[in-house]
Amino acid sequence: MAITFDDLYEDPENFVRLSSDELYALDYDEVSKIQLHHFKKRFEKLRSELKSLDRLADDVDIDSVTSFDDLASLGFPHTMYKSYATGDVDNGRYERMTRWLQGLTTHDLSGVNLEGVESLDDWLDAIEAQTPLRPAASSGTSGKISLFPRSTVEVPFFLEHVLRMYGPHRDMLESGKYPFICGYPGRSGRQGTAIMLDLMRKHIYGDREEMIITLSDGFAGANELWLAGKLRRAEALGEKLELTPREVALGREIAAKAKDSAKRWDDFIDRAVVAQKGKTVIYNGFWVQLYQIALECIKRDIKVEWAQDSVLVAGGGTKGYTFPDDWMETVQSVFPFKYPSQIREVYSMTETNAVSLRCDEGHLHPLPWGIQHVSDPETGLALPRTGVQRGRMLVMDLLPTTYWSGTATGDDVTINWDGGCACGRKGPYILNEIKRLADTRGGDDKITCAKTPQAFDRLEEYLTA
Repeated sequence: MAITFDDLYEDPENFVRLSSDELYALDYDEVSKIQLHHFKKRFEKLRSELKSLDRLADDVDIDSVTSFDDLASLGFPHTMYKSYATGDVDNGRYERMTRWLQGLTTHDLSGVNLEGVESLDDWLDAIEAQTPLRPAASSGTSGKISLFPRSTVEVPFFLEHVLRMYGPHRDMLESGKYPFICGYPGRSGRQGTAIMLDLMRKHIYGDREEMIITLSDGFAGANELWLAGKLRRAEALGEKLELTPREVALGREIAAKAKDSAKRWDDFIDRAVVAQKGKTVIYNGFWVQLYQIALECIKRDIKVEWAQDSVLVAGGGTKGYTFPDDWMETVQSVFPFKYPSQIREVYSMTETNAVSLRCDEGHLHPLPWGIQHVSDPETGLALPRTGVQRGRMLVMDLLPTTYWSGTATGDDVTINWDGGCACGRKGPYILNEIKRLADTRGGDDKITCAKTPQAFDRLEEYLTA
């Protein structure tokens, strides 16, 4: 049955039932009206279910959404997802962590039994065992990890997010016939990539472990992310590092892994490159990982000789890594696949399932179940949705129903609202020159609410109170 605009007005999940080509062919004026319609509905519903959203709305004096500009005031700062108190983790006050997390989800966490919980992973294990919540962790340059309140309700949307990265090659991935290669240092865990691997294993490969090839085995959990962040914080602030006995033991495990780095890379190159010579594979990873694989292959005088119908997806920005000027030439000297025609590029983030796909003209086209907007980083005011505008990326994912997905991200982006990309896709597009605002503003990424400058600070205080 054909999906109509009426269907899209009825339920934004109907966007998912359209192919990417069909989505990009939709009249954007109509899409924009549908997006605003669901923005209003989601705000009306979740305001009564999320005290944090209700409190922010009161603070900025917004009773109902009237335009996309309201996202500049109602988008939670990306720092909100790490606004818990560091001391609550260091001192094992996980009942406080639970109350903090409750402020971000509609799921009831009041009955979670925390007996025996001694670490972040213990706590998250308890949350996941006793509720539908499945928090996604993300490491940050500040040292604290972010925790995004996804749940089993949103799992299908994240899987769709991953499948959309492959565009016309989606059927290849869904067939489960081809090895899935990812240079991630673990087979499971709590970061986005690890969650993706778990979904691939369960929903695509039927738990056939041999079909997923990663840099190393094991579980990359929140405890590792936390310890790494703790080290970064101490180094940045010049503080004395104080570790618990459990953190000391974990640090020794990580150090032991680091000593075996050359052996792990040898094994990975053998399994992912040498053993796959002439075979069709599917690759997914950050640009940093693809570059690292290229360097390791050069050390061993090995070229990647996957079949030419293999599909590669890369993205993720620099992840704090400074690339040399010739890094792409290095990648292409090892990987015999042309960029961008054979190496697909995507722009994605944990905050939204509406991935943006790079076209042959070099522009990034967002999928329409996600709202994009731009605000002035200095004033917090929404910028016009006309012409070419550069500023802080604001996003709103219309699919999640158990948390507020409106977010003021840390990305510095430029959007051409007039569209007209030569690739033929309709609607606005993002220029492929995304940076972190902390980098472009000398390390400062203070997020200001246009209506009430202290509103976001008061919201974080409320969540941790």
